[in-house]
Amino acid sequence: MRRLEGELYGSIITLKNLALVQKEKPLSADYIFETLMNNSMALRPAYEEMITRYRNGRDEEAFRIFADRIGSRAGRSFASILSKLDRINPSETVKQMEVLQNLLAEERMTAAIRTAQRNSVLVTAWASASVFALLINFAVVVVFMDTLGMLEHLF
Repeated sequence: MRRLEGELYGSIITLKNLALVQKEKPLSADYIFETLMNNSMALRPAYEEMITRYRNGRDEEAFRIFADRIGSRAGRSFASILSKLDRINPSETVKQMEVLQNLLAEERMTAAIRTAQRNSVLVTAWASASVFALLINFAVVVVFMDTLGMLEHLF
């Protein structure tokens, strides 16, 4: 999943760069899809399937399947933007890619925070368990010493 997200981020940057370079003369959606496919590894099968369905006139199905292949909110957003490439101008595409980049950055940040919190809880639990074991050990030693002292008095 991380590999797909990484390639999705690369595709977002590629599309943004294409839109920036071709502001005056917009490129066709088909050319953009081909370029995105050529610059991907893990997403290549998804792009191939999307392009095939797109060229056969099954646009909605093509983008829905692409979004399903990625399986994330950012993937669905990217597929939605891809479906509108022929209808939006390059400057709007750049804005949309920036929003999508921010979304991916926020998702990564959230995942990193969750991982840090989980690790913090685990470290705290281990430290608490160690302290508890130390206290139990101390209690056992004290009781054993008291018992040993009582046994010496008895015998």
